[in-house]
Amino acid sequence: MAVTAPEYVEKQSGETRTYTMDFSNLMASDETIASITSVTSELRGGGTTDLTITGEAISSQTVTMKIAGGTDRKVYRIEVTIVTSGTQILIGDGMLRIMDK
Repeated sequence: MAVTAPEYVEKQSGETRTYTMDFSNLMASDETIASITSVTSELRGGGTTDLTITGEAISSQTVTMKIAGGTDRKVYRIEVTIVTSGTQILIGDGMLRIMDK
């Protein structure tokens, strides 16, 4: 079983950026993503998230999405749940840090 540490990426609160979550290290080389079950965000430490996540798309073993909003100096956990062509249910997560410059 492959285990991955959450990845930290940054953006400014006024930006809308495209991010990619890569599941290839959890899947067989010929396995693909069949569907996205959910995409959620939560504010690290609790509280209501003010991120907007749109445009989720599948490309073989990755999921791309656009993320907007957020509050300066806050950290958010983004979680993506997928189903693969091999009927695995996988959950990937990453950490997004908002840093207005």
